[in-house]
Parts: sequence; structure tokens; C-alpha cells
Amino acid sequence: MSRNRKIGTIAALGGATAVVALLTGLPSAKADELSDLHSQNQLLQERLDQLAQQIPAAGGFYRGGEPPAPSAGGGIVGGSFPRSFLIPGTDTSIRVGGELRTNVTYFFNGANPQTSPATSNVLNNGALNGAPLKFGGPVPLNNPAKTKGESNFFITPQQSKMNVETRTPTAYGEARTFIEFDFAGGGAFAPGGANPLSSTNSLVPRLRYAYGTLGGFLAGQANSNFSDPDADPPQLEFGGTVGNPGVTRLPQVRYTMPLAPYGLLGALSVSAEAPETGAWTAGQGLVSTDTGAVTTTANPALACTTTTTAALVSTTNCSIPGNIPAVNPNKSPAPDLTAAWYIPQPWGHMDFSVVYRPTLQFKDGVFIDKTISGYGGHIGGDVKPGWFGWAKDDITFHVEGGENLGRYVGGNSSEFDVVSNYPAVAPPTAALAQAVVLRSSFTFGANTSYTHYWLDNLRSYAAVGIQHHDIPRNLRTIPVSATGVVGASTGVSPVCAAGTAAAFTGAGGCGLNKELVSASFGTIWSPVSFVDLGAEYAWGHRLVLSGLKGDVNAVVGRFTVRF
Repeated sequence: MSRNRKIGTIAALGGATAVVALLTGLPSAKADELSDLHSQNQLLQERLDQLAQQIPAAGGFYRGGEPPAPSAGGGIVGGSFPRSFLIPGTDTSIRVGGELRTNVTYFFNGANPQTSPATSNVLNNGALNGAPLKFGGPVPLNNPAKTKGESNFFITPQQSKMNVETRTPTAYGEARTFIEFDFAGGGAFAPGGANPLSSTNSLVPRLRYAYGTLGGFLAGQANSNFSDPDADPPQLEFGGTVGNPGVTRLPQVRYTMPLAPYGLLGALSVSAEAPETGAWTAGQGLVSTDTGAVTTTANPALACTTTTTAALVSTTNCSIPGNIPAVNPNKSPAPDLTAAWYIPQPWGHMDFSVVYRPTLQFKDGVFIDKTISGYGGHIGGDVKPGWFGWAKDDITFHVEGGENLGRYVGGNSSEFDVVSNYPAVAPPTAALAQAVVLRSSFTFGANTSYTHYWLDNLRSYAAVGIQHHDIPRNLRTIPVSATGVVGASTGVSPVCAAGTAAAFTGAGGCGLNKELVSASFGTIWSPVSFVDLGAEYAWGHRLVLSGLKGDVNAVVGRFTVRF
């Protein structure tokens, strides 16, 4: 009854307002105008009556004729995990979060002027991977890469991110979803084309995480089960310290099982992860399973030809698939398999993980069909020593290594699994294809850091890391003639032959990274719990296969506001 009285009052006020307007502002209104206003008031009253029939009792809300939810009108209710709230009418807790970052980076040297698009990242997966080399020996004077690298200055918000997380109790354990985007897609400074800063820096969103869980089961894009982000060194520079185990953020299916019922500490997790075969080849350089453009083409000697004579019609090579352009020879027919044992403790944690890569395959659709495997292990963790009463100080560490680990060490674009002498065109015969080889490569990485808290909201840290890759060099070359025909094998190394121009300039395989070393020192102040203001000095050293070296030095400032 009170609801109808309120609606009637609204209608009466609407009618009174119209009458007052007529008497005060429209003294010369005609009868037809009064009639129009009367009709409009009637329509308004009818609409209000219709709405009154659809609006539920006080405390509810309109849901298209559906009955109100039991929690409707009850206000916001806190959720099951920090900073979350219950979605009305459900048992699902939801949290919207993220952070806004502004990074300011100044390169003293090492900002490679030949890298496009330029990068604001300094160390791992950043400027260090392609730092300009310092030359010695008979280097051509007109070599544009002879520079030690230029200074450069960047400001970017590209690492800002936003995420949504939900958690729901079920009979099978908690169901969880998590999705996160940042704005590092499309290249830091060429997201949608060249010259974005001439108008506006329209950065492109990039999917970081997208996974769901039910009890111990996880499916979607998450950090590799082989990695241990809890043991990563603190870092303002977005690329990170070298020597971290990868991979960050890849599609997978994982199951985690607590070990307490078996009298053991922590939890055991196993996963099947999206595979990738990465290789350096003599004909294509660095290529991977998901590389878009590969220069491998069919050999002209394999073209299908038809010869017609008075007696018969003969064909050559028409049954060989090589008479069509060859595809990317890198294949990954089975997932990578990982297992990890994570042990949380009051003093920190320990993590032991292994990975097995069963099928790193090279198959070009003609005569090449070769497969090798990869494997490796990792130990990581952090320790809060508690000495001198410094309860929050922390030490982190990683050590990992293995055969054909590729992206599982560092997780950056300079890593690959195998080396091959596969030429730029498909070998035309099975005999020549026998000369194509795959060679394994051994990789290891390690890093450590120490963080000291001067105050609860003021901390400093130091981090060092190394990443080493043993790359085989002595492979037979399969030369290609001017007409594109593959010839006989020779004894020349196609990776990096000593004394050649490529060795003096770091071109081709001679520029593959053999070793990366990094160090960083920084301080972070948090004036409030969700705001960080920090500065960092970052240094990196690069050693390539031919022995040339390059360095990068930079300072980084970062302002972060989390929500």
C-alpha cells in the first residue's frame, strides 16, 4: 500500500509541475496544448502503474520478472578471501584488482639502436639479449654494429595490468577462476603501427593469465609448473634477473595433491604443458613451432615434371610431397611433462621440479623426420634468516639445468632447444637428408638475491644471476647452389666458423648468446601499503658464441599503485 501511495505521489507531483508551468510560463497556451499535457500525464501514470506491478517488495531488485535473490538488498557482504565480496544471490566471491605502473628507464649504454621496436626492459628478455657487441680484430670500418650501444630514455605505462578472480565452494573443493591482462602486447613502442607517441600511446592489451581450478585440478594459461615465482628476485626492471626458471604463462593442465595424508610436507603437482620445439638452423636461423614466417622452401629439383613421347607419358617426383613449398620443420606432437614438490615452511619455502620434453621433432614433409627429447631439473626457494632481529629479511635462490631445456631456462626469446644444419631448401633425396642432424644443447641458470627491510615500508635488495648455454658448433654444412639445389655435405661448421667475417661481427650463428650475466640493486618505499615508489640500477653482460661481448647499464624508476 505504501508503495502505491509513493507512486501516486510521484504522479501527482508530475501533474502539478505541469500545471504550474502552464500557469506561470505559458499564459497563452491553447486548449490543444492542455489536452496534450493531459494525455502525457495519463501515459505517465499508466507507465508508473506498470512499473509498480514489476517492482518486488522493499529490499529486492528488478530481475526481469524473476523472483528476487535471497541476499537482495542486504548490502555488500565480504567474500571468502581478502578484498573480495559475495556476488548477490550466489556463493561466489569475486575480487577485481590490478595495478597502474609508470616505468622510467635511462640507458647509459646498451640500448641497441638496431632493435625494433625498442624495448624498455633492461635484463632478461630485454635489451641484454641483443646488447651491441664490442669488436676486436679485423672488423670492417663501415660495420654499423660496431657501436657499443647508445643511451636512451623511456617512459611507459605498459606494465599496468588488471585482473578478476572468483572463488566458489563446491562438493569437489573450491572452484577458482583468474584472468589478467597487461598492456605489453604489440611491442612496447609500436603497438598498432609506427610512431604511436606522435599522437597517443595506444598500447595493446595482452593476455597474461586465464585459468580455472576445481579442487586440485587446474586448466588454462598459468605459470609453468617447472617455475617457482615465489623464489624470483625482487625487481623493478620488467625483464627480470637472468637465471630464473621458465616458463612464464603458458597453457597447461595440472593436478596438485597435498602430501599431508601420506605423512609428507607440502604438495605434489604434475602438469602437461603446451609444447614448443625451438631450433637454430643453418637455413632459417632461430625458428620455433609457433614461428609465423619460415623461409624454408621446396627444392627446385623436386618439382613435378611430365615428359610425353610417342610411346608413353612419364612423370618425375610427382609422388614426392616436396614439389610443394615446405612448411615449418619444427613440430611438437606431444606435451611437455612436469612435476614439482613445493614445501612451505615458517622460515620460507623449498621447491623441487623436473621437466621431460618427449618429442622435439623436425619433420619437413619430404625426407626429414627426426625426434630427440629434452629434460631438466630445478631447485629453488627462499629463506628468512631472522638474524639480528630482522624478521622480514629474505634470501631467494634458483638453480636449474638440463638438455634441450630451451624456454625452461629464462623463458626468453634467445633460448632454443636444438641446433641443426637443415638448409634453406628441402633436401631433394633421402641420401642427402641423412646428412641433416639435430644436436642437443646443455643449458643451466642460477640466481640469488637478498632483501633487507630498513623499516616496515622501506626495503633494499641486491640480485645477481647467470645463464649459460653450451651450443654445438661442429656440424656438417649442406650447401645450396645458386639455383637452389642442395649439394653434397662438407666438413664446414654452419653455426659459427672461426676466422670468418661472421665470427668478427657476431652475425648469424656467431651471435647466439652463450652466456648472460646480470646484477641489480634497488630500493622501494611504500608510503601506503598499496603504493610503491622505487629506483634500481641494472647491469648486464652478454657473451656470444664467437667470443664477442656486450654490456648494458641502466637506471629504472617505477611508481606503482595497486587496487
